[in-house]
Amino acid sequence: MRILEQFKNTYGNYLIPKGFSLLKSKYPYFIKVTTDGIIQLISVEKKKSDHNPDDEGFTIWIGISLITLPMTDYESKPSTLDNQCWMIPVIDFYHRCSLSLDGFEKVNKQYSYFYEKGNEADMLSAIKRSWDEHMPFIVDFFSRYTTMEDYYSLKGLMRFGFYQDIVVLKQKNDEYLSEREKEYPSQLQELLSVLDNNPLMRVIRDRKEKEFKETYREYDQWFIDRKIGGSAYDSYMENAVRNSDNNLKFLEKLGAKFQVDEPPGRG
Repeated sequence: MRILEQFKNTYGNYLIPKGFSLLKSKYPYFIKVTTDGIIQLISVEKKKSDHNPDDEGFTIWIGISLITLPMTDYESKPSTLDNQCWMIPVIDFYHRCSLSLDGFEKVNKQYSYFYEKGNEADMLSAIKRSWDEHMPFIVDFFSRYTTMEDYYSLKGLMRFGFYQDIVVLKQKNDEYLSEREKEYPSQLQELLSVLDNNPLMRVIRDRKEKEFKETYREYDQWFIDRKIGGSAYDSYMENAVRNSDNNLKFLEKLGAKFQVDEPPGRG
């Protein structure tokens, strides 16, 4: 039995009872959409062995996104998925959490799993090991972090690509900008210290300092424009609701089962 099919069968036995759905797509994606519009993804990607040509293997991938972000399809493998989601190998996800969050132990587990080609028993054993070593942690994380408020609370500990959207959707703009302002002096000083301590960089010190300040303020302005009453607030929220509606319909066609009481950004 091929690895992708066996992944569907084995992981499905565990994940579907926990509220995940298996999408009808070229690549296997187990997906769960929380009532606050957080998309949780678990998938797999085949991997060649660099050491033994008689072996083949796989890597488990974990993803998180927002229902309000643009979505294309799930016909791509996880490493190339074009859905603006945070999709990384499970061990990278594991390490980021264990290094940043309380209650998660540091780990030293496998990155990928390999088995003898054509040996179904060996393949099944590898899939089972991948679940036993990683998924209790992943399922626990997904059960802890289900709302935008949960992810906002992570602050800068984990740089999710959708963090700025959560700031706007939860209207935490002023709070977030205030925290950035407190960090600004130390960030600027860190940059200047690097430039001053490198003779080759000193000649461009002033230009780099100016670029840093301009980029920093442009980023601030992005949040200012998207505050209630800001120049981009209405269009941003309209786009968020439109994306949410379209994505829910799209995922439903792919077989996802979920309940979202109200698309994020509406009301």
